[in-house]
Amino acid sequence: MGDIVKMQVFLVGDPTKGGKADMAGFTEGYTQFFSGTQPNLPARAAFQIAALGNSGWLVEIEATPAKK
Repeated sequence: MGDIVKMQVFLVGDPTKGGKADMAGFTEGYTQFFSGTQPNLPARAAFQIAALGNSGWLVEIEATPAKK
């Protein structure tokens, strides 16, 4: 995970949250892998989108690593 330099996160609105993206849930999961203990956090962008290719998914993450 220390080699990831950029992330793009695509969130579908959660029906249990009134159609809003669960940004708090994403952030909770994100901090399990990327926190203040890691010196270089990746740049990231998060977007709420209408749908993903798999209708059962609420999140898709694209990560770009760069080996040091």
